[in-house]
Amino acid sequence: MIGVSVKNFSVAFGNTKILENINFDVKQGEIVTILGPSGCGKSTILRSIASLHEDYDGDIFINDHCLINNGKKECHKDIGYIFQDYALFPHLNVKQNIEFALYNLKSNQKQKRVDKLLKQFDLVEHRNKQIHELSGGQQQRVSIARVLAYEPKVLLLDEPFSNLDTILRNKTKIWLKKLIKELNLSAILVTHDQKEALSMSDRIAIINNKRVEQFGTPQELYTKPKSLYVANFLNKINVLPNLLLESLNIKISSENVGIIPIGKVEVSNAISTIKAAILDVSFCGDYYELNISLKEYENMEMTVQVKSMQALENKKECYLNLNNEDIKIVRKNI
Repeated sequence: MIGVSVKNFSVAFGNTKILENINFDVKQGEIVTILGPSGCGKSTILRSIASLHEDYDGDIFINDHCLINNGKKECHKDIGYIFQDYALFPHLNVKQNIEFALYNLKSNQKQKRVDKLLKQFDLVEHRNKQIHELSGGQQQRVSIARVLAYEPKVLLLDEPFSNLDTILRNKTKIWLKKLIKELNLSAILVTHDQKEALSMSDRIAIINNKRVEQFGTPQELYTKPKSLYVANFLNKINVLPNLLLESLNIKISSENVGIIPIGKVEVSNAISTIKAAILDVSFCGDYYELNISLKEYENMEMTVQVKSMQALENKKECYLNLNNEDIKIVRKNI
């Protein structure tokens, strides 16, 4: 069953179009990520679904119920919104913050629901603490518990991990993804972090130039990008010179380009037909990144990855080997 459906959605601020003809849907138990650069309108989509932004064209359906009825926009009770800064009340303790969402329940029902959430979110020992006494991860759990207290069917997440350090961010992503699946929620995540989108999502909508450039599973977008923009946004790639493609018996039209992930380029000191000059070497932990120049192709620069520099140490030149199967042909623009 589809929990959220966005149809022909467009937004303009004054005479400036921000988003145009956006279409996607989210099934129950599914996490759909809206991915794009800062300022492309990702959060505006969430705010419109939550009825916090009302000046848009098109239709938004929540469980087959349109948010616009008889010309009037309505706030749907089945929507939960988790903000980037958690939006907790600093003058209330943990228990009171969660209770705030349950004002319409009787006292005994409220207490039962709060106790369940405190246990579920591992917050029992923190129930009487003030918000400033909690870590960032604990504050986030309180924020999510408060939203889920009134049992929404749709969960909107606006950059929810941006204030967490790397280790806590990874743990929280795993925990939250499992929770969304267990509760069978329709979740929409907004982020500009590619790795976050790939690891969290069932499907991803990539926004570019006011529109959805491509919508599909993480595997589809990563392995079969439709455009240079999508490929470049989800992976580190090199655009290959046409002359080099021709030498590999790959022919392309003027509308397309040939690309290869930086980790798919084999680099060695063994002589081959593709000679390169090493311009710079960067140590990146378990691999090295080399900035190289292809002398025979107008000194075009590329970035490549190698696991070891042992064979290339103190070398100013290297040779490349490219596997045709690793080269993808994509459109320059859609």
